[in-house]
Amino acid sequence: DIDIIFASFIRNANGIREIRKILGEKGKQIKIIAKIENQQGVDNADEIIREADGIMVARGDLGIEIPPEKVFLVQKMLTAKCNIAGKPVICATQMLESMIYKPRPTRAEGSDVANAVLDGADCVMLSGETAKGKYPIEALRTMHQELIRLTPKPTDHAHTIAIAANSAVQSCQAVAVICITVSGRAATLVSRYRPPVPVYAVCTNRAITRQLHLWRSIYPLYFEAINMDWREDLYDRIHYAVKCGKEQDIIHDGDLLVVVSGTTHGYGATYGLRIVKA
Repeated sequence: DIDIIFASFIRNANGIREIRKILGEKGKQIKIIAKIENQQGVDNADEIIREADGIMVARGDLGIEIPPEKVFLVQKMLTAKCNIAGKPVICATQMLESMIYKPRPTRAEGSDVANAVLDGADCVMLSGETAKGKYPIEALRTMHQELIRLTPKPTDHAHTIAIAANSAVQSCQAVAVICITVSGRAATLVSRYRPPVPVYAVCTNRAITRQLHLWRSIYPLYFEAINMDWREDLYDRIHYAVKCGKEQDIIHDGDLLVVVSGTTHGYGATYGLRIVKA
């Protein structure tokens, strides 16, 4: 079974259409990756990206067809276009070229791999390094180690909620964020991502409430009347923040608000995000 076809020297979208026509109904599940290797392919990149399932930036032939000093610009441009279109992009050729003959890459090659990753490439491909090189395993290991080093660590759940809260504010045009917090961390994380609206941090600890004045956008609110029923206490704090926002003429009836709160009582329980109306 064939999974992917890598089509060389694709100059325009018609080349991809012809391949699909040849594959026919039985081959419609086969992905087509267009190798862009000349100026015409670069000029017609938008239509090729629309028609193909992905792009390979074949830098070897591309460096012959266009001035070598322009290859890096084309690489960045094609990578960015594929990222926007949601299509995979492969950066290929001469990634670790010196490792065909030597067990270690040059510093320039290490930077080349890093830049491809930072540009947004989905894949980086070894060619002669593994096809005919003396050190194929070392080349593969070097590439893998570089990719692992450049891969960002997963964001923890609290940061994820803070990022989502900021995104929700902008997408639904909320007028404020309400953080129900015990330790203050939820509010400071939301502040870290620079929301364009006030963040009402409702806290039951006087010292933490005072300290929260340090962070941008945060309006700390000390809440004293604790209800032993956690769910009722949560709603009491939300209503208190809404009341304070109305008094400041920031929140009005019918306004949308983003609420960040824990799903359980106590410290370190920043999991919940909801959108409510004032």
